[in-house]
Amino acid sequence: MTNLSITMDLKSITINHPLRSINYLTKDIGFPSNLEEQALLNYRKAHDQAWFMKIRFEQEQGNALLESIALSDLDAEITELVAMLDWYSDTGALNKELPLVEVDIKLQIELRDCYLKIEAAHRNTIKFYDRIALREQEYNDIVDTYYRYDKPLDPLKFNVLDDVFEFSSDMNVDIESLSIDLEDFLSVLSSVYDLLEKYFVAYHELHKGYGETVHKMAALTKSAQVLRPFWEAHT
Repeated sequence: MTNLSITMDLKSITINHPLRSINYLTKDIGFPSNLEEQALLNYRKAHDQAWFMKIRFEQEQGNALLESIALSDLDAEITELVAMLDWYSDTGALNKELPLVEVDIKLQIELRDCYLKIEAAHRNTIKFYDRIALREQEYNDIVDTYYRYDKPLDPLKFNVLDDVFEFSSDMNVDIESLSIDLEDFLSVLSSVYDLLEKYFVAYHELHKGYGETVHKMAALTKSAQVLRPFWEAHT
């Protein structure tokens, strides 16, 4: 929505946008050139692009945080199983020298259930990679688009309005007010890239956390092989 208000020989232009309102002055009487119209249109489109970036960075940061919460739950389950296996080991129930028939049947069932829980956690850890892979695909695309190569919108190299400023005497728009608006836009755009950095932190923590969980699960799976006789005895 564009609002107009007249002040002396200038009129105020306000374009409401979800990223930020665009505000500048133009001559009350005059006709903008094609160059000026196109530059101002591209300036508004830059707001569209920055808004899309903001939404995408926030959404992917949220997705990474949600997956980190789910991963934390899985990791807590594995930690509990490690403690459970250690407890059974401390009781001497896993003594390889002890014949299976001499182990209490109730304890055998408990050990079998423990083994099955470890097997389930192992499968869940492997299946969790599918979720990590989705986040990794988005991460790689975001890095390629907004970080690794030239930024599509760079606050330090924003040149959409350069021609307007260079030929300011021929423009219908008020250069001073447009310059103030541009300065505010570039500040907002910089904050959008701050969101990108926060997203990177969230993703890297997720990726690192999954690696640690996989390592913990692998160690538990190896240790749990001592339980296989109890599982095989009741299948």
